[in-house]
Amino acid sequence: MNIRLPPDQEARLIALAASARRTPGEVFQEALDLWQAHQVKRQRGQHTPAEAAFRIRELRKGTLLPEGETIRDLIDYGRA
Repeated sequence: MNIRLPPDQEARLIALAASARRTPGEVFQEALDLWQAHQVKRQRGQHTPAEAAFRIRELRKGTLLPEGETIRDLIDYGRA
């Protein structure tokens, strides 16, 4: 399958991949995985274990938690 992106989105994908030292395909795959996890969460009304693991990795990078969410919440979601 070939996917055509508008030039601005393609440039953004390439820049994100370069800054993360990954290929555009890897970045795109992670985005799809996150989207799928988000959809599952919306259907269940909670986080998936994969999303909890992603958020914990983001915390290690220094990214802040969303308002009202705690580390304990992420641990509990990861055990679900």
